[in-house]
Amino acid sequence: MRFPFQHLETARDHIRVFRVGAKDRQSPQIVAIDWRKMTFGWKPFFVCPRCNARRVFLYFDTLQAYCRICGDLRFLSHRKRARTRLLMRSHRIRVRLGDQTGKPGDNFPARSHLQRHTRYRAIIAKLRTIEQRYLHIVTHDRRRLERERDELGRYLPSEASAECDTTDNYGRQR
Repeated sequence: MRFPFQHLETARDHIRVFRVGAKDRQSPQIVAIDWRKMTFGWKPFFVCPRCNARRVFLYFDTLQAYCRICGDLRFLSHRKRARTRLLMRSHRIRVRLGDQTGKPGDNFPARSHLQRHTRYRAIIAKLRTIEQRYLHIVTHDRRRLERERDELGRYLPSEASAECDTTDNYGRQR
């Protein structure tokens, strides 16, 4: 089949993807299709042109089609640290309960008069586990966040790192 406005031509075993512009002056990207037997019939999968992995979705960047991994596409939550994700989840639950300014470790907000006791207890249990994990990470964080910085915001060397710099890779003094 041909889809001229989407710049595609399909066949049973492959798809030809054209870039925007005249088709006669360009070579299309050919994306293979792999059919797999499922319990309900046959299901098509795209084969990523870069890594040759079976994928349900491919993403097109106007030049080529890639899978999520080859295109280096990540979800917003994957680009944040675990501590930040836990803090965001805790804040979202607290706002839903009516506490906009609460922080992990504060008292839990009171139950709304329209909310059932069982639902409130389940939400509080979830909030308690999230905040316990967050506070555990914060108390056991090995990064030194209180280190001094210079006027450009760079970390100043600490005494421990200055002692380590006087030895070479074999532990000998320089």
